[in-house]
Amino acid sequence: MQKIKKIVLLLCAVPCLATAQNTPAVNVLLQHSNQPIAYDQVNASLIKTALAKTIALSNSRISAITAIPPGKQTWANTMEAFDNLQYELGDLGGKIYLASATYTDDDTRNEANTAAEQLQSYTTGLFLNEPLYKAVKRFAALPAAAQLSSSQKLFLKETLIGFENNGMKLDADGRKKLKATNDKIIALGVQFDKNIAEYKDSITFDKSDLQGVPEKTVAPWALPDGKYMIRINGPNFNDILKYADKEDTRHAVYLKYMNRAYPKNIQVLDSLFYYRQQLAQQLGFKTYAEYALVDKMAGKPQKVWDFLNDLRDKLSPHVGPELAELAELKHQDHPEAQAGIQAWDIGYYRKKLFDTKYKLNTDEIKEYFEMNSTIQGMFTVYQKLFNLRIVEVKGVPLWYAKVKAYELYMDGKKMGTFYLDLYPRPNKYTHFETANISLYHKTATQEILPVGTLICNFPEGTATEPSLLNHGDVVTLFHEFGHLIHFLLCHPAIASQNSFATKGDFVEAPSQFLENFCWQYDVLKLFARNYKTGEMMPKALFDKLKQTQTVGSSMANISQVYYASLDFTYEDRYAAIKGRDINDVSKELSAMTKVPFAEGSHFICSFGHLNSYGANYYGYLWSKVFAQDIFSVFEKNGVMDTATGIRYRKDILEKGATVPEATMLRNFLGREPNSAAFLRLLGIK
Repeated sequence: MQKIKKIVLLLCAVPCLATAQNTPAVNVLLQHSNQPIAYDQVNASLIKTALAKTIALSNSRISAITAIPPGKQTWANTMEAFDNLQYELGDLGGKIYLASATYTDDDTRNEANTAAEQLQSYTTGLFLNEPLYKAVKRFAALPAAAQLSSSQKLFLKETLIGFENNGMKLDADGRKKLKATNDKIIALGVQFDKNIAEYKDSITFDKSDLQGVPEKTVAPWALPDGKYMIRINGPNFNDILKYADKEDTRHAVYLKYMNRAYPKNIQVLDSLFYYRQQLAQQLGFKTYAEYALVDKMAGKPQKVWDFLNDLRDKLSPHVGPELAELAELKHQDHPEAQAGIQAWDIGYYRKKLFDTKYKLNTDEIKEYFEMNSTIQGMFTVYQKLFNLRIVEVKGVPLWYAKVKAYELYMDGKKMGTFYLDLYPRPNKYTHFETANISLYHKTATQEILPVGTLICNFPEGTATEPSLLNHGDVVTLFHEFGHLIHFLLCHPAIASQNSFATKGDFVEAPSQFLENFCWQYDVLKLFARNYKTGEMMPKALFDKLKQTQTVGSSMANISQVYYASLDFTYEDRYAAIKGRDINDVSKELSAMTKVPFAEGSHFICSFGHLNSYGANYYGYLWSKVFAQDIFSVFEKNGVMDTATGIRYRKDILEKGATVPEATMLRNFLGREPNSAAFLRLLGIK
């Protein structure tokens, strides 16, 4: 089914401003202008009203399209009208998603979740509308359809595929049953995400349990009774697993974190997989994966299995030696211990490995990546590479006091607006993602520029120390901002062909490509300065960092193969696992990582991609092949070569989904893409 698109990768004490229940004269959620959106006016009432008005408008648009007599269809009255219809729905969908993922007011957020479910149901129902499908078919059969531009032909083709693979081959009764199934899938997906976002837990320790954790990290956890309470969130999880000397402490926090949204989401996931399989079979597909891959570059499930199995076999011989190196460090600490490396040991002994073998103090590295200077440095890199200009905007409405707003310019023209929502808070989306707020749309009389945001959960600073990022955080920031730039630079004539509409196993490539720049000294020296002294990161320190780029890469990538294989097993081999405990399936498949599965853990309950990336998690690895191939061109021409950056911007970023992905790659590379650079990065053949 077609869904409201958003990018999700495998991502608070200040009151939200959006709590007032007064209703403004104009519903800001229906605003189609380039004026700042009054996020502080959004409330449950506005969301409910906006949804009702948008659905009413959409119904009238559908009536207008379907009322056109046979043979009188034109691009403007049929396909352009259908694009406008999708634009209105998608634009509202972005604003509603923002409220559901970031707002602190319970009533507003709950209404947004309800509205998101209703809007998705309505949107997917478009592709079960027989008169609408027939209108598109009639236009496709006319001579005018043969005279369309290449992007128009692509939109027409993919629209027909969308109808035909989403129920129009069924009779009326079949479509009714299909819609009921899809509505269940949508409701389960919304509930799954909601359970993760609203999950709250903590764990209390004595000071002695936290030995090894830096005092500045421990201090905010202190309680009046001398105990220390740790809230279960990403930054705290990472700090404990990296620093805590006591294995029991790491183990306890690991289990807490890996049981977020358990047990609620076990049943939700079980039902989600069941109804996805039902939907696929109702549509004539053997599995949900077969259905989901119709509009992907991979095309067929077997191609994905071959890719994942080949990568697993190439990586597997290297995983054991990498784990053995960590196990030796653990043995030195605990010669009496019988068990080898456990999941909660990896971060701790990886840090020790860096400290001892590579003489790299990762805490020292963090001092060169203060959040504000890193953001400004990242802006500098993107501005130079793609010939852009970024300007901070003050005094505009925000949905949360710590959010910041910016405008993006290219060649003197404003391209869009974006926001940065960087730190965790209760009920907020818990991972890292780029989300669209307003879609680009151009008519004969108006051009609406895109608006997007990063929704992240980086470690927040304290009263005594600013937010400091480890190098992995910097890579994540560059990645997510890459999605944002891709979205803002794409101004398609057909709104539906925005960057988020690129194929699911390509969409990560433009962001993954930009991760490489975080490993280049010519890039980091533009902004990596010690927040205390202002000193540029010494080349000798960078060389130590660079030496660790592929340390543990086989372990890291076999984990990605595991996640992708798990997702694909649920969606392509459902018949073989039906009736089994789905957590046991995850345990069984985890054997490929060669790290014992943590008994009592249920990480799948908070593995958000099982909802948002169903049968598409493999796309991270699939896209990485293209990302590294693209970067190889920059390695040849100079990583900060502006001419190459502008050519990439024009050939890939600005195109969005107006051109087939394989064509974009060939145009930029000047050849067929290959996996040589990807395998070279992994250190395998």
